[in-house]
Amino acid sequence: MSRIFYFTRNNPFQEGSDLSNALMTKSISIPSVRTNISLVEAFILEIHDAVTLEESVLDRIMISITEVVNNGIIHGNDADPDKHVHVSCSCFEDRVDFVIRDEGSGFRPEDIPDPLAEPNLLKEGGRGVLIVRSMMDHVDFHQTENGMEVHLSIRRTED
Repeated sequence: MSRIFYFTRNNPFQEGSDLSNALMTKSISIPSVRTNISLVEAFILEIHDAVTLEESVLDRIMISITEVVNNGIIHGNDADPDKHVHVSCSCFEDRVDFVIRDEGSGFRPEDIPDPLAEPNLLKEGGRGVLIVRSMMDHVDFHQTENGMEVHLSIRRTED
């Protein structure tokens, strides 16, 4: 599946986005220990149980959210168990929005080397952001005073 596109129509993260229309909101905060990714997987399955996502949408969410959380644990928080990764989810009729925040110093997404460039093709890492952008409909990165925040959105049905 080759899907590298950005869904920007009706940006769900625009100022004034109305969470009162959400069917459900849910949050989890985990210490930055890699094995805690299983807690995030269970969190995503609870969302699926509550709002019944299409299987392909669930797969894309699972891959993307676990990738971003792993990056927050490893790169953002340096696997410091005293720091947390926070995940919040808002489910709407047409989409599911996530905000993932670590407590690290952040990064500039534009500084990430292109994993498809010739010198990077055989490197072991560096593809996470590309994967997440290909799986989700909308992805935004924001540096905050409390850490790096990643906003993701995906439509609940495949078109």
